[in-house]
Amino acid sequence: MMWDLLFILGMVFFGTLIWKLRQQSELAKTLIEQHCKKLELQVLSTARSHFNFKLGSDFLQANFLFEFSSDGKNRYQGVLTLNGLVKPRFQLPAYRIMDDESLF
Repeated sequence: MMWDLLFILGMVFFGTLIWKLRQQSELAKTLIEQHCKKLELQVLSTARSHFNFKLGSDFLQANFLFEFSSDGKNRYQGVLTLNGLVKPRFQLPAYRIMDDESLF
């Protein structure tokens, strides 16, 4: 009886963790796309690099790596850090900016 209760609680915790990870990944993808669109960058790929647990309402901290291009030729790698589903923090390296004169 006690083992059944522990098993059910463990499954609920595991299910909640999977749900939160998926929710965080979807939010990260949206935030990265919006940020790159605002900066006129092209998103090439997105991936979760790692996550940590911490106590509190934002118990899941994760870093997402994303590749982007500013000119269609060069690739750069940025990092998005999320605490739970709030407090996004972007870190982008210096990248080449396309100007209108270089198009002609």
